[in-house]
Amino acid sequence: MEPRYTVSTRLALTALAAILGSQIYEAVTVPIGGDEAYLYDRFVRPTIRQVLSSELPNRNVLYSVLEKRSVGLFHVSPFAVRLPGILFGILYLWSIWKIANALLGVGWRFAAGVMIAGALPLYFGWFAHGTGTGAAMSLLVCAISLAVRGQNLNLIGALIGLSICTSTISAIPGALVAVSMLAISRRWWTWCNQVLIPSSVVVWMVLVLPMSHAHTAAEASPGLTRSQAAHLREALDTLRASAGQDHVRIAAVATAEPIVNFYRAQHRANGWERAARGYSSGQFDYYLLSASDSDWASARHLIVLHQDADFLLARQPAAAM
Repeated sequence: MEPRYTVSTRLALTALAAILGSQIYEAVTVPIGGDEAYLYDRFVRPTIRQVLSSELPNRNVLYSVLEKRSVGLFHVSPFAVRLPGILFGILYLWSIWKIANALLGVGWRFAAGVMIAGALPLYFGWFAHGTGTGAAMSLLVCAISLAVRGQNLNLIGALIGLSICTSTISAIPGALVAVSMLAISRRWWTWCNQVLIPSSVVVWMVLVLPMSHAHTAAEASPGLTRSQAAHLREALDTLRASAGQDHVRIAAVATAEPIVNFYRAQHRANGWERAARGYSSGQFDYYLLSASDSDWASARHLIVLHQDADFLLARQPAAAM
């Protein structure tokens, strides 16, 4: 009888544990990204009724529901919004283990396959990024692992549908997986009845119906590099040190607005009003601008509190506040 754990399986387990640990470390330490803050501020922070009455389309329905539960349990923080992704990361690693075991047996090819597939999240940052992409990929890979092992087709169809509901970015990969299953089995009726119908019902109930109220185009979520996100957090730390819990009005550029609102919730700065865009009109106490707006701040006689290569934080003179 072949031993359950060999050198190759222990090596693969060690590699997967290291991969998961690195994703957890990244989820805890990396500043919140613009798209993560946007998903939280638009679809997780509001109540279900407010989300359903919003005209903005939510393309990460399932992930936003899980994220709402996570921040409800652990309060608002970068790790809390990423926790569902970490848990789906465990599902992903388990699924690639099963796929490699079914296709390659137990040996060095198995260990190499597990480590290569397991390293993909390190490159793409799937599970340390709270937007639903990693969760969607996990559900899709889980469906593939069940298909490889000849498991329940209804469950496979439901997983493909849930993957699309978690992030619509997986719609094309999900369709390719479903069509590949048809090409392999060549049983049209079984495929329609046990794969196509379950996945379509799940997508209709979980994604299409909640999105049916949306009538406006999706806003472009702000994309920030890690360096820009770190600079923005430094500016927000300066803002917090200056404003404290005072009632202040904050204007921010579009790339920073959802992150300011996320930071406000994270640190329970209830005195702060929600950040507003369109800083050129209106009177505000603090302005979070792009570094290139320094001339505009000077023309308004604002007091600069923080400035780096990406962002500028300024406030109104004391007499104007």
